[in-house]
Amino acid sequence: MITFLSSPKPFKGKDKENQYRAIRNWLNAVDGAEVILYGDSAGIEEAGLELNVNVIKEVESSSSGVPYFQAITDHAAVHGKYDMQIYLNCDILLSGIFKASNVLKMEKFLFIGQRIDLSEGVIVEEPSASFKKIVYRYFHEKKLKMHESTGIDYFMFRRNMWNGLRPIVIGRAGYDNALLTFCKENQYSIIDGTLSVIALHQFHDYNHVSGNEKFVFGGTDAKHNLIVAGKYSLLSVSDADYILDNYFLLHNPCRGDTLRSIELDLRYIRKWRYVSLGLRAVWRILNWLKIFSKVEYKIDKLIEHSHPIFVDDTSVS
Repeated sequence: MITFLSSPKPFKGKDKENQYRAIRNWLNAVDGAEVILYGDSAGIEEAGLELNVNVIKEVESSSSGVPYFQAITDHAAVHGKYDMQIYLNCDILLSGIFKASNVLKMEKFLFIGQRIDLSEGVIVEEPSASFKKIVYRYFHEKKLKMHESTGIDYFMFRRNMWNGLRPIVIGRAGYDNALLTFCKENQYSIIDGTLSVIALHQFHDYNHVSGNEKFVFGGTDAKHNLIVAGKYSLLSVSDADYILDNYFLLHNPCRGDTLRSIELDLRYIRKWRYVSLGLRAVWRILNWLKIFSKVEYKIDKLIEHSHPIFVDDTSVS
């Protein structure tokens, strides 16, 4: 079983529709799923009552009023119903998360993955079982694309994993990178679930934030997060230690990028930060020369090669 954690935007207009749709998806993703919503966003109490989910309005937040990640996970560690927990943005639709959770036997790990961005106006009402058909159809209609590995919208872990985490502001630039940094520093396994879990990101703007997109990516909270994340050579999904490929767990550091793997070893295991940054400079030169490049999963390539997560005999007509 899984406890889902999120801090939603105000429940207004399209954001209300997207968030209700996402929460219902989580409740249907796992039998007996628990959902806890955090924060004081407009309409959160009504959402809790209408969807029959728990709401915690009082949670430690930054000066801008946005909750801290560890404040949410500290509460969930004590009050959450299940040991397996997942924090995710409140516009994400998931398929395959329960099956993935059953494969993960490690005591401390972080399970993440690349998301798929839906175009504006695309509404997914179908149950999660038909996500393969949805991806296939909208791909050919050019209404979706896979987001780069630099953006992460869901994080699955076991309770009590975040002891010692510095304050990180959720939903602001750098918070996902900072969580990966914490795991690397503590030698917790990071697992890339892109090839086993479909995560659909519903389109939205940033009108709910004072300062809009500029504040989300460049405001005070974002700058704080980036300091915690390490500022340079930020970690992403492609830096995971393992991949879960069609529910088989494989050791594949940095998706096979040997230089990046050595760089991270120097930085987080041997603590040779400046040496690692020097190696990163070499990597960038080789990338410019097209000798090395970050491995990014692309939907078109996966569909062309009929990867089971997106295409199988029952989902393509």
